[in-house]
Amino acid sequence: MDTTPRAYRSPRRQAQAEQTRAAIVRAAARLFADRGYAGTTMQAVADEAGVAVESVYKAGSKAQLLRRAHDETVAGDDRPVPLLEREELRAALAVDDQRALIRTFAATVADRARTLSPISRAFVQAAGADPAINASWEELESQRLADQRRLVEAIAALGPLRAGLSVDRGATLIWTLLNHQSGWLVTHHLGWDDEQVAGWMTETLTCLLLPGS
Repeated sequence: MDTTPRAYRSPRRQAQAEQTRAAIVRAAARLFADRGYAGTTMQAVADEAGVAVESVYKAGSKAQLLRRAHDETVAGDDRPVPLLEREELRAALAVDDQRALIRTFAATVADRARTLSPISRAFVQAAGADPAINASWEELESQRLADQRRLVEAIAALGPLRAGLSVDRGATLIWTLLNHQSGWLVTHHLGWDDEQVAGWMTETLTCLLLPGS
């Protein structure tokens, strides 16, 4: 007979721990966006989340919180699921007309230009001083390029791209032009709202990718 004591996991306690962790990540996201990486301390995250600083350290290192804050801002949580695998983006890619697909995609992701660009700026600043954070940023950029390729593939499946434009070239153009820096410029410098950002993204994607634009 096995008399080894078994660890007891309380569902309620586990749910509370997950709620605390989510509150910490959201607090970290706000602070990274407002103060940058260097200006955000673990104590500040604790104060913002309303928890003890020990709870913040249990949730992860400062670099881990940065990555989780980025992932949650992109997709609403930090699950390792690519953006275009998310339900709302899969629905956008299922639209059966090239221009309508572009408009739907732009409208779906326009708000991320406002919420994600300051965190991405903090990520880039931190990457310059920390090789591990830099490696994490390069991984994110590789995933973003892969997402852009999937978008162009979906558009190309519905009709021709601009003359001489390959899927790979189209993905690279979008990846280099629609990035966190351009998102920062249109939302924080120009002050555009989500509808204006969606229009700008639609115009940019249409001109870059489609014939006769």
